[in-house]
Amino acid sequence: MRHKSTLTLVATLLLSSLATHSHAIDIPLLCAKKVTYELRTSDVIKRCTEDEISLGEGALLPPSEPVNDLNPTLLTRFKSAQAAAYKEGIELKIVSGYRTLERQRYLFNQAIKKYGSYKEASKWVAPPEISHHPMGLAIDVNYPNEPAAAKWLEINGYKFGLCRTFKNEWWHFEGNIAPGWKCPKMLKDASALIGK
Repeated sequence: MRHKSTLTLVATLLLSSLATHSHAIDIPLLCAKKVTYELRTSDVIKRCTEDEISLGEGALLPPSEPVNDLNPTLLTRFKSAQAAAYKEGIELKIVSGYRTLERQRYLFNQAIKKYGSYKEASKWVAPPEISHHPMGLAIDVNYPNEPAAAKWLEINGYKFGLCRTFKNEWWHFEGNIAPGWKCPKMLKDASALIGK
């Protein structure tokens, strides 16, 4: 009985301490101004203000329903990165983002014609059933002629929750982390998505 009351006392003290020192458990949250996309760090208690948009608290997950546009948080992350890059004289632009399944299928079939097989084509264009473009979760940036600008995003993208995904595609980025986290190791190519 004494052991149970000691545990209850410890739990009560711990909860009281957390309530009194809530800043110890705050999780940073990046908020972008709706017009300028300038960033401000908030926390889970204060959240973003009405004139701001959250960059999200984690990796962007596949949608549960079909979509017909880019994930809005992915777009906010990109626009925030774009605004920061612009201040350094770098112009970032999305050249391809959301694609319909039909468009992705067409691109994949073109890649099969170009590379000769499903396996070789999937290194450069993900098959429609696994591509993140029809999910609204992938963007191609500054392709085909501006790898230097995309390099800025590769280096700085983690601050906004954006990572380059494939070693063989300098232009392909996804929101696969929370803003400020370390980007995962790049996949060799899009064929690594097969079977995941």
